[in-house]
Amino acid sequence: MTWTRRRFLTSVAAAAVVGACATTAHATLIAPFDYELTGRDVFIKNLPPAFDGFRITQVTDIHHSRLVSLGEVRRVVEIARETAPDMFALTGDFTTDDKGERLLEPCAELLATLAAPCGVWAVTGNHDHTDDPQAVVETLRRHHIEVLFNQNTGLTYKGERLQLAGIGDRSFAATDWTQARRGLDFTRPAILLSHQPSVFDEAESREYDLILAGHTHGGQVSLPIIGAPVRFMEQFRYVSGLFKRGRTQLYVSRGTGVIALPVRLGARPEIAVIRLRKQ
Repeated sequence: MTWTRRRFLTSVAAAAVVGACATTAHATLIAPFDYELTGRDVFIKNLPPAFDGFRITQVTDIHHSRLVSLGEVRRVVEIARETAPDMFALTGDFTTDDKGERLLEPCAELLATLAAPCGVWAVTGNHDHTDDPQAVVETLRRHHIEVLFNQNTGLTYKGERLQLAGIGDRSFAATDWTQARRGLDFTRPAILLSHQPSVFDEAESREYDLILAGHTHGGQVSLPIIGAPVRFMEQFRYVSGLFKRGRTQLYVSRGTGVIALPVRLGARPEIAVIRLRKQ
């Protein structure tokens, strides 16, 4: 077959269309539910020896809604449960704010099947504040999920203690740093749960050794070369992965759900397993 210029250009255009259609199909039908189990070592100075190797499984941004079925929530919970960590951290946005209270109950029932030696701890996200955040807190607690709403606690493991705090969502002015830190000793390591990674820029966060956050979905769409377009917005500056500033480290999970559109492109949904290591 003789290739003419027209035939060549027609073939290139057809290939481009097929490629675009294939990419779109993958981004909408496969990628949003292709959960990635990631592992990360985080080194912390003065970590109590018993906590060297302590594993935290972080589940965030489930967004149970018409876009994320209860069946998908069940898959996320099953994958997370199989990691068998020492503690679970749930960092907010359990449902999307479309009839959130009605959707939360079955979501919380599935999350209640998570169990770990040092407990299942949660904070609220921005979508948990659009209706009645207190109702969200009460529902989770009723299902044996401990919610840290501007509070802190101590984790006891093999006879040693590690401090854990959690704050309300920053975008709804629900963050009370003073209340969350009351009684903490910052000469010893402390971990903070926050839905919003943007707290990393606040002076109060710099007292903590590790912050676990979500919210960004990894941008939900991340393009070659330029990355996630949303990272140019202030609240999405820390879009995914590990960041360091002084003594403080921030880990941002891409989360498991979607909002607005059922699309994931270059930002695979994530269930993160964080392993603490003594520096």
